[in-house]
Amino acid sequence: MASPEDVLPRLPANFQLSGHDLYQVLSSAIWIGGSSPKYKYETTGEVIKRYADYAWQVQGNMTATDISRLFGPPVSEAEWLISLFGGPEEFGATIVTIAYQISPRLPHPANPNVVVPLFISFTIVTTLIMALRLWSRYKVAGGIQPFDWLAVVGYVLTVAWGSIAVYHDHINTQWQAFYDKSWYNLSAGFETYYALTVFYPWVMMVIKLSLLLFYYRMTNWNYIRWSVYATTVIVVGTSLSAFAVWLLQCPHVKYWDYPWEICRINSKKAQIAFASLWIFTDIVIWVLPMPLVFQLKLYPRERLLALITFSLGAIACVASCYRLAMLEQYSNYSSQSSTTLIIDAWTITELNLALICSSAPAVRALAIHYAPKILNSLGTVAFTSQSGTQTGKKGSIGSATTTNSKAGTQTRVSEK
Repeated sequence: MASPEDVLPRLPANFQLSGHDLYQVLSSAIWIGGSSPKYKYETTGEVIKRYADYAWQVQGNMTATDISRLFGPPVSEAEWLISLFGGPEEFGATIVTIAYQISPRLPHPANPNVVVPLFISFTIVTTLIMALRLWSRYKVAGGIQPFDWLAVVGYVLTVAWGSIAVYHDHINTQWQAFYDKSWYNLSAGFETYYALTVFYPWVMMVIKLSLLLFYYRMTNWNYIRWSVYATTVIVVGTSLSAFAVWLLQCPHVKYWDYPWEICRINSKKAQIAFASLWIFTDIVIWVLPMPLVFQLKLYPRERLLALITFSLGAIACVASCYRLAMLEQYSNYSSQSSTTLIIDAWTITELNLALICSSAPAVRALAIHYAPKILNSLGTVAFTSQSGTQTGKKGSIGSATTTNSKAGTQTRVSEK
């Protein structure tokens, strides 16, 4: 019998794959790779070629029993696979076309090498910032506060999330496209990304709660505290809802092992919706302390430094927006966007920047403590220098209540 290379016509030199063609190939790679446990360590492109050779030998008369015997799926799953392509003849024709005509024209994009360098760099920087934050609380504020311990928990969770992302980078191999990976790597990649998706809401919730608790204890202004209450409800509700959605989106948690099942929820749309809510709370948390800064009786330069300190939160907001854009772009089926490592990279950036920016007031207080002549400032919104308190002078909103500690003086903003 003549081989497919000798019979099938060659595609013209100027032939270009359409988006629909790529989607068909990538989908076929997932369906066929997941239904061929005997060849789970071969690339799904090679497995498609095995199916194509079998289809060519039997002239398209493919049966579920033979597929089960040759490739390892249960007969019921093999029947589903055949019906998915519209019957044995259509199945055979499609995979022969993919294997011997389209495959030579398929692109083979490599995965970006960004996750590991970002994780290492941010872990070093964030560790240093967190150490300075804790030292500042001890040296300047007289002790580590509950919101600092929450930030420490957020730091530990951020490092854990990044470590899982590094493993995700490793298991994904160097290739992006599904047809360049084995089902072993694909399924492990899906499982790891699922773990990252389920874990993410908890990390984000802890970091945001540490900031909200800081603002709550910084003042007794009613509108600030009610804003903190409302934002906390949104943050906790969003995180719990996201966690529940990821767990219940499909009939089985390990949905990648059940390709014939239809999930209840569109994962991409759900991720975008929750990411948008988190961005909204990012903006609220960024804006929340601004009225306090404007009410402080500060010299212009001191006010500017305070505004810059709290405005750093905008950087984390920008990172969140970029992460949302990556969710939109890299959750699609195409040879150039069938990877989620870019999403991992922006999530690492987002989480670490949130911790770094939330630590800025404490780091600034430490700098003021050790270099008052350089910064020429006597306090931050939450702290004053160790030299003492000037009650009723610049640096208070309305009336300020102060409590002395062994390391310095902590200012708490009060309503008149």
